[in-house]
Amino acid sequence: MHTDYPVEKHLLSRSYTSEAQILQILETRYAGSEAAAQPFLALVPTSSESAPIKEKTETTLNRNEARKPAGARKLNVRRDMRVYIKRTLSNQRAAVSKLRQCQKKGEQISIENLLSSFKIPKYDEYIQLNELWKKYMSELLFLEQKNPDLTLLLPRLSSADYNGCLLTVLESRDMNIIGITGIVLFDAQHLFIVVTPQKKHSDRNISAAEQLGGLRFLRKKGTLFGFSLAVDENEYIDFTIMGSRFELRAVDRTAKKFKSHKVEDIY
Repeated sequence: MHTDYPVEKHLLSRSYTSEAQILQILETRYAGSEAAAQPFLALVPTSSESAPIKEKTETTLNRNEARKPAGARKLNVRRDMRVYIKRTLSNQRAAVSKLRQCQKKGEQISIENLLSSFKIPKYDEYIQLNELWKKYMSELLFLEQKNPDLTLLLPRLSSADYNGCLLTVLESRDMNIIGITGIVLFDAQHLFIVVTPQKKHSDRNISAAEQLGGLRFLRKKGTLFGFSLAVDENEYIDFTIMGSRFELRAVDRTAKKFKSHKVEDIY
């Protein structure tokens, strides 16, 4: 063999110990003028079977640098919530306008199709959220005893989370929202954003907005809200929230100590 192949010799020495055998393999591999002009080396696996090569998958731990800090994630959640509420309210106004036009022309239109078409949230979709909230509040208030002392209930009520609560407006300076019932979707600082059910039967004329339901803003200031909790199968306790005292974010109410004293009248 006229050409020395140091790299090939080195690689073959990992698999063969005999120098003569290595030279014989090289002579066989590079026999012929055409092969000598374009040398190649065939490597044979040392193990019986080669294991299948697994594709490298990127795990969550490998994406640490792509993760956003907690502050940025909170801002994104709040931003997404504002965008969702703004878009939903815009869709509701468009749906109400279309329903009024159809009613004015005497045309028949399906309310359910209208809700689905404009992606308006339905009250029935949040009933399960209310069931979870009732279990949470029952455990928070009545876990230790069925009839706890009122002085123990008030701090727990003031610091509780009301997302999912079924609220009813009992009294308000805004006469247009009295009697509205809905499940709290978001407990904001100055208002409750609730999902209201569709109103199908009433002694008075039902507006297009009431027929559709959807999101409603209930301002806390000057409003009394009511909700009920079951102590057992036969007993319920009614609670009243004075909205003017609840003009705090849920996270801020947790750290605030409420004192029993006279408050501003709602009227």
